[in-house]
Amino acid sequence: MCDKLAMFSAYTHFLYRARWPLAVFFTVIFGLCIWKSSHLKLRSDFKELLPENFQSVKDLERIGARVGSTGSLIVAIESDSSQDSIRFAKDLISKLNEYPPEYIQSIEYNVSESKKFFEDNKYLYIDLPDLQEIHDRLARRIQREKLKTTGLLLELETPEERDAAFTTKDIEEKYKSKTAKYDDYIDGYFFGEKGRLMVVIIRPPGSATGVEFSKKLVIKVNETITQLNPKNYNSSMIVGFTGKFRRVLFEYQTLIDDIVSTALLCITLVSLAVLLYFHRFRMVFLMGWSVFNGIAWTFAATTWKIGYLTTQTAFLGSIIIGNGINYSLILMARYLEERKQHKTPLEALQISIPSTLAGTLTSSLTTCVAFGTLIITNIRGFTQFGFIGALGMFSCWVASYTVLPAFLAISEEIVPLIRPTTKAWFHFHLLKKYTSHLSSWAKNLNRATIALSLVSVVTLLFFIPNSLEYDFTKLRVKSKGREASEEAKLNDRVRPIFGASMTPAVLVTDRTDQVIPLCDVILQKNTQDPVEKQVVDSCKSIYSHIPADQDEKMRVLKKIRKLLDDSSLDFLNEEQKKEVEKFRTETIVKPVALKDLPENVLKNYREKNGDLGKLVYVYPTDKAPLWNGKNLMRFANMIRENKLPTGEVLTASGDSVIFSDILIAVMKDGPKATLIAFLAVCLVVALIFREWRGFVFITGTLVLGVLWMGGAIGLLNIKINFFNFIAIPTTFGIGVDYGVNIYQRYKLEGKGSLPKVLNTTGGAVTLCSITTIIGYFTLIIAKSQALVSFGWIGIIGEVTCLAAAMVFVPTLVMRLEQKNRI
Repeated sequence: MCDKLAMFSAYTHFLYRARWPLAVFFTVIFGLCIWKSSHLKLRSDFKELLPENFQSVKDLERIGARVGSTGSLIVAIESDSSQDSIRFAKDLISKLNEYPPEYIQSIEYNVSESKKFFEDNKYLYIDLPDLQEIHDRLARRIQREKLKTTGLLLELETPEERDAAFTTKDIEEKYKSKTAKYDDYIDGYFFGEKGRLMVVIIRPPGSATGVEFSKKLVIKVNETITQLNPKNYNSSMIVGFTGKFRRVLFEYQTLIDDIVSTALLCITLVSLAVLLYFHRFRMVFLMGWSVFNGIAWTFAATTWKIGYLTTQTAFLGSIIIGNGINYSLILMARYLEERKQHKTPLEALQISIPSTLAGTLTSSLTTCVAFGTLIITNIRGFTQFGFIGALGMFSCWVASYTVLPAFLAISEEIVPLIRPTTKAWFHFHLLKKYTSHLSSWAKNLNRATIALSLVSVVTLLFFIPNSLEYDFTKLRVKSKGREASEEAKLNDRVRPIFGASMTPAVLVTDRTDQVIPLCDVILQKNTQDPVEKQVVDSCKSIYSHIPADQDEKMRVLKKIRKLLDDSSLDFLNEEQKKEVEKFRTETIVKPVALKDLPENVLKNYREKNGDLGKLVYVYPTDKAPLWNGKNLMRFANMIRENKLPTGEVLTASGDSVIFSDILIAVMKDGPKATLIAFLAVCLVVALIFREWRGFVFITGTLVLGVLWMGGAIGLLNIKINFFNFIAIPTTFGIGVDYGVNIYQRYKLEGKGSLPKVLNTTGGAVTLCSITTIIGYFTLIIAKSQALVSFGWIGIIGEVTCLAAAMVFVPTLVMRLEQKNRI
């Protein structure tokens, strides 16, 4: 013990004597770390949450390398004149075609070529039985007319059959749904809303992705639109943007806004809490400087080790501020206690550092361990969150016992703390009343503890089986602002113009002979589910545009022409002869080959290197929307892996597969990480305190706090998702801090010191919890709904763990003191 005290004394003397050189050193290091951290990138793609060795991630990279980006920038033109919209679109397209090739790969705006192609070959695209039915109807009608002219027709027909003319309208109606979207198109241009809304689709090159490119593309196209001045074409004309490349900018800007706003709010509220407690601006500056140093070290190391932040790790700054300042709070609270007793700055440091170090070190290690357990998961976002969070907590602890003492000593040298009797707000206004009534409240507190625990257990039994969030609409980023709102509305208006989903899953094969079997396997898997659970609407390859049974259809068409060429049809009048000639002309077709397909069809199946026909598009059905996680997982299973009749296995990926893998990883790794975090925290407590009584006090506090947290989450029905799950294991490390610090101070003060411990360390612990709650509270203002739920779970965990520490430990200590067992 004497050796430890001597070591702490020597360390404190070193900090005090070398305060100025240390201050310069830490300031330089801070500057270097800030410079390094400025190179940290931000990635908002959800694939960054999974490890690079995941099959779905590798498949996504493989698809991207062959196909490139499947996204687009959609220009929506709205006016009360369709012809004015067409004039503007033609001028805009002319300007867009002048762009360098790195901006635009293709522009889609008109389907006249495709429409004419399919119209010319329509009889090859109807089913063989329907084509045969046309032949049979025609044969019957011709035969009837022949008999009628010879007088041999027996009047056995009904009046309806006798008056009925030859028609194929009922058969054409059968296929109308497949071409219905063309009916609203004017002159082949993409129109909707009865000609009021027109769209032009800009598809950038496959290699063009990311926020920077999206920003450059949108700005450049917008400048072109501004130069053309839509109002010159029609005073009512309005031009807007939607599509992936526009949405990427809104989501990225929303993410940046959330990071900045939550960080600023966190800093403001934490500073205010510290000021209210200590009544000194100096304390705000010193503790803030200590935390900022820890954060700077953390993000500099993150830049070196990882190089970027994701949607999960980007908000760790607020969480680290709220939690990392706790070590400084405990140290400064104890330091001021000693200064109030007229100790010199050096003497106060020599007492406060060793007396708080064990408790804060335990708190830091348990928090680091809780964060660290996330590293074992198969979600890269969790792993990085665990690494950065653990490093941040430990860095803030190190800064509290290096940076803070050095600058504190300098501040005392410049302007001494001349008001050592300043009272702490929480000390005299909140906790003093609580401690004075603790003995009389003890029984009621024990009953409340038991009742809350029982309610929590029952709630969790019902909640856990249905605790996972499958409604992805509750995880979306709610982009605020006029432009974001207008884009969302515009996107909803544009979608019906194209009928089918604009975001099919893209699958790639190795050979063209694999595409038809692949679609067959996927469709067969889909039909194995009940109709209400089927998630695939269609599967299309380039061969989907080639008519089936062409040889048989050509023979039927030949027989139809033969019927129409019969010289005995002279009985027809001139109008009927024109109709027959039109029908005969339409049946004169040749078999359709790949080379015959229109270019705007072929380009959808052409890869970056020019290969044609190896792509497959799987379209989800609107009847089973993919915002439902269960539908999404079924759809992902349809495309993820498929075994062909040849025995070959083809794997695929896409947004649905990535999200599905994240959900599966949460379900698989979540319970494991939670259990390991709890056991690891308990192990750290056992190793540091090495006594059964302290172990029971501290772990009992943690168990109660977490149990109450689970009950509250269940009662509020806050479902667990891939983001807020992190708050559960990390609460183990953070929530145990309060029991650790209260017990450690009680252990130092001895029996009968409970009121003093609660009035001093209890006040500091309460402030620690408040700053941590502030860190989580600032997340609630974020536009990401997943982040909001993360904040609520973190707040609930803090409140319940603090309540357990302020109730369980004191009442248990009181009972043991009364029985002379402590």
